[in-house]
Amino acid sequence: MAGKLVTDDLGRGGFRLLQDEDGFKLGTASVLLAWFASSFVRRSKESKTHMLELGSGIGSCAICTAARLAEVNIDCIELQQRPFEILEQNIELNGIEGRVRAFNSDILELPSLVKDISYDVVFMNPPFFSEARGPKTDDKSKAKLVSRFGDTADLEDFISVASRRTRPSGGYVCMCMASSRLCECIGLFEKYKISPSRLINCHSLEDKDSFLVLLAGKKGAPNTDFRILPPLILSERDKEGNIIRTKELTRIYEEEHTDCFIS
Repeated sequence: MAGKLVTDDLGRGGFRLLQDEDGFKLGTASVLLAWFASSFVRRSKESKTHMLELGSGIGSCAICTAARLAEVNIDCIELQQRPFEILEQNIELNGIEGRVRAFNSDILELPSLVKDISYDVVFMNPPFFSEARGPKTDDKSKAKLVSRFGDTADLEDFISVASRRTRPSGGYVCMCMASSRLCECIGLFEKYKISPSRLINCHSLEDKDSFLVLLAGKKGAPNTDFRILPPLILSERDKEGNIIRTKELTRIYEEEHTDCFIS
């Protein structure tokens, strides 16, 4: 039985997000990936940027990206039926049918409309774990388990498909992933002809190890401009010892998009 849908205000341009109360809610990873991927869009009044998200879920990241950038077209791929239906509703709810499209598809069997496009930016938040890495929880939600551990596609599949769909000269692949799999991601980038370009390590607190990475790579000629950007600290302790959001994370959540990680 489907869970109840709740609507949350994204606090940006009047955009809202429908979410299944029994499914994954909008999380920091989606917000950070939307910010990160948006920073690889070359803004031009002459042409639209085409973006593709692999594994969109209910559209949390894609909707956040659309709220940041009015000048982009985004195609969203989601396999599971229930999240896909909510994704479609979120597109309609925000009146962005003209620039955001949803496809109910396995990333390994993309529709022809997607295969015909070379995208400027492909972004993704693949399942953090594989069948061989870490125990599964006793979570009864199929959508949550697939989001955490994958189903028909693994990390290599995501990166391989992203590489094929990225514009071969100067397109970017952007992703977030558990820090423990960074080496694996970089190895797969190199295997599929994606040159690592930018890396941000994310930390829950200043004195904690990185738990999440934001990684971008460029298609085409080998990139000699790889940069590890300053770490992103998500929380800090106030004078009373309470955990609060840092000013940098608040800026990412609330301010107009001005960041740019490409020249």
